[in-house]
Amino acid sequence: MKDEKNNFEIVLSARNLCKSYPDTQSHGVVKALDHLDLTVREGEILGILGPNGAGKTTCLNTLATLLLPDAGEIEIFGVKSIPKNFDTVRRWINMSSGYPNYAFSLTVEENLKFYGRLYGLSGQALQYKVDEVTSLFDLQAYAKRRFDELSSGTKQRLSLAKSLINDPKILFLDEPTIGLDPDVSLKTREIILNILRRRKKT
Repeated sequence: MKDEKNNFEIVLSARNLCKSYPDTQSHGVVKALDHLDLTVREGEILGILGPNGAGKTTCLNTLATLLLPDAGEIEIFGVKSIPKNFDTVRRWINMSSGYPNYAFSLTVEENLKFYGRLYGLSGQALQYKVDEVTSLFDLQAYAKRRFDELSSGTKQRLSLAKSLINDPKILFLDEPTIGLDPDVSLKTREIILNILRRRKKT
């Protein structure tokens, strides 16, 4: 789908997106998303800013098919993001959360292989991707370390590595540098920017 005005492909669009949660204090509802309209073009870097509770993570989780909206419509590469199309849509996307929580007893390498298999990778192709993302985020020294033995910063780098395991076209990042030291945070932002530019991701 083309944006005729700017001649860029629209890779993601949301129209009238709504999502509410029960409010236990008032016995009403909290509107996390209230008729959100959003358009993202190929290669664009879009940041969503707002205070705690503004609905940023709900927005990302809904766009990434982890939550179902109460109302509205999402399209990714022109395909409606509805449950029957999730297998197709999920091949094109991945997400890194600022609060990663992976299998505690698996090593860094085992966790990456697990997620790689979920995306259909196996054999040499799987090992190649694991080696690539491990190197990209300087995780080689931790490859055989269990997840529950990692520092919060290393867990965050694992989350970023996982988000690239399927070579996604659209990358969702929810506070990707939280818990990282300032120098590592800066390097991580540079890596992400380089990946987006060099590999033409959004």
